[in-house]
Amino acid sequence: MDEYDKHPVRNEFMLQIVLKSYNYYEGKIDGQIGPISINALKEFQLLNNATADGILGPETCTKLLDKSVLVSKQKSTSTKVVSTINQYSEQTEQIQKLLKNLGIYLGKVDGINGPGTKRAVKTFQAKAGLSTDGVVGPKTLSALNKGESSYVADDTKTIVISNESTTTISTPVVANSALDLRYYNPSLSCIDGYVNISDVWVPDPCFYPVFVYRFGSIAQVNSQNELDSYLQARWSLTKEKTYSSIGPVETQNYTPGVNSPVNGLLMPAGSNNSIVIGIKNDNNVRARPQSGPQDADAVVEVLVEGGMTRFINIFYQSDTTYNGPIRSARPTDPTVLRPLGGVLVASGATGGLIPEIIDMGVPVISDRRPEYFRISDRKAPHNLYADTVKLKKLAVDKGYVKSSTPQPLFPWGEPSLSSWSSNSYLNLTFSSQTSTTWTWNGNSYVRTYYDAYKGTSKNNIHNWVDKNGNQGQISTTTVIALLCEPYIHPLQLPSVKTVGEGRAIILHKGKLLDAFWKRGSNLDPFHIVDQNGTKLFVPKGKVWISLVPNTKNPSFG
Repeated sequence: MDEYDKHPVRNEFMLQIVLKSYNYYEGKIDGQIGPISINALKEFQLLNNATADGILGPETCTKLLDKSVLVSKQKSTSTKVVSTINQYSEQTEQIQKLLKNLGIYLGKVDGINGPGTKRAVKTFQAKAGLSTDGVVGPKTLSALNKGESSYVADDTKTIVISNESTTTISTPVVANSALDLRYYNPSLSCIDGYVNISDVWVPDPCFYPVFVYRFGSIAQVNSQNELDSYLQARWSLTKEKTYSSIGPVETQNYTPGVNSPVNGLLMPAGSNNSIVIGIKNDNNVRARPQSGPQDADAVVEVLVEGGMTRFINIFYQSDTTYNGPIRSARPTDPTVLRPLGGVLVASGATGGLIPEIIDMGVPVISDRRPEYFRISDRKAPHNLYADTVKLKKLAVDKGYVKSSTPQPLFPWGEPSLSSWSSNSYLNLTFSSQTSTTWTWNGNSYVRTYYDAYKGTSKNNIHNWVDKNGNQGQISTTTVIALLCEPYIHPLQLPSVKTVGEGRAIILHKGKLLDAFWKRGSNLDPFHIVDQNGTKLFVPKGKVWISLVPNTKNPSFG
């Protein structure tokens, strides 16, 4: 097993979780590494005798591997509600009064931080869009002092409950009237929701039900504990935006069957363009230099665990007998290949993912002979390679061809670059562990990178190597950076959404276009538009496509 595969910090979410477990981080687990996370990391480094630079570099990564010597931070309760049950606190009493004025706390104002108080705090935090941890820190206290104006819901409705005394409760309006309220009755004794022996959640009668959403699914929750469980599993209180397919892109001076759908270039006569295949390559320190990016018609770079990236080398009119190292599939891969009718070539995947990819309409070829082979000068798992000619033949023989002329992946054309900005470089940050830089050298864009697992240098030259040992710096004609919404797949795999819309940055011939991409379904190609929605064309040429989390700002100049 790789050191990276067993490392406790394999993405931004896990970094926050680890720092929280040692009492350094008190913020929301959201995977966004901002000032709070960086300061927490610096504190961890300082108390664990590492350089306190706020960077997850090799020194800190090594420290994290030995749990037996890690030093935890002593908790401070100066800004928090005292958590001990039956212990009076003047601050707790004041918080209870604020919650009671909001109609959320129904118990006695006694200054004791019991289950009812914690439950009311969590309910308030949910309404205010805060982390529902039941702890009143500075953010929650500030929101409490603002009252209802801190709520994220725009509309409220009043429910009047007839009890020994009439209580008015303000709750968010639910657009869907299908809420099941049969278990909601605040006149009964409140309980903490739990899972019974039948593996069914027992509701809390004091908790007003809410809907949670994820990947098109919807569920009703009936207790704070149940809500916490769903939110920890990356469900959301906000319904996901849905999109409708917007169809194929328009092109310019493009002839189907003559120009390549992958990069818009004219295809050489006699090209082996029987089917599109996308080969998954690794991109960690043991995988470099890779063999394949220099031969592919296009390369797509995607985020994976550990804050690292992997490549999808797309072949249509081109071929190579030596592509690798090949690694496992990830959820984003099929979303790029589907509009091309492509086949994903990988070395397995996390259990349950390959059937999901196939259900999306993308066939998968995984580790078989003679199409794949092992090389002797690298250790497994970074020694698995393949021959694209054999892979294409296998895919055709299996009946995977969906179209003899796949649709163009982008709106290929010959746009005027006169309105584009002059540009010499583009820096893209995938995570705190990985960033890449594309620099215009007068002929093409050349690639350098930063890898926290390798060292502190941000200018490592990224080379390719062929089967004869010849090497060269990875370069491309066109760079397309699509800023996409990051998410955690149910199999706990970091991914990005490629359906929707976002910022697009395109480099070509020392010029830069700052525009937008949009896409309504996985069947759609990527449409490029300006801020007014006017359709734009993308220059033809060998292309590198970076799918960058939109939580990371690019820099260029």
